Amino acid sequence: MADVAKSGAPKRVVVGIGGLVAVLAPGLTALALIVAGRATMLVRSLVAAGVALLGVASYFYHPGGKATGVLVLALVIAGAALVLSGPLIVAPLALGAGLIGAEYLPTIVSGHLAATAVAVSDLHQAIFASPGSPLPLEIAVLVVAILPFAAALRLMLR
Repeated sequence: MADVAKSGAPKRVVVGIGGLVAVLAPGLTALALIVAGRATMLVRSLVAAGVALLGVASYFYHPGGKATGVLVLALVIAGAALVLSGPLIVAPLALGAGLIGAEYLPTIVSGHLAATAVAVSDLHQAIFASPGSPLPLEIAVLVVAILPFAAALRLMLR
């Protein structure tokens, strides 16, 4: 913090941004894992479609009997890619997001998370130039911390 303040940034701004990042980091990490899982689902569909199209394209350069065999093989591989990529790729990403949420949310709601108390104090210091942790600011920090988790849950349920 001292190095950033030496470069000309006001200490209150650095403290405020640090407090906000401390509160948002777990939620944004969980949200990024869910977005990565959804993107993986799209990529696996594109790969499966590409493999199936490759099998169909074999009709242009193979005789009928061989082309049918290539098409069946391509369809089997595309189906396996669709079926196996869900549990092997997407499930661990969702599990990581769930573990972050299961660890972070109960402690932040119960008020026993030191990072949240420090973040509230830092934000109060940044906004009002004095230490403190008023209840409205604690509630605002709680809402801000929960928003990325809510967005991740919405993406999972959609």
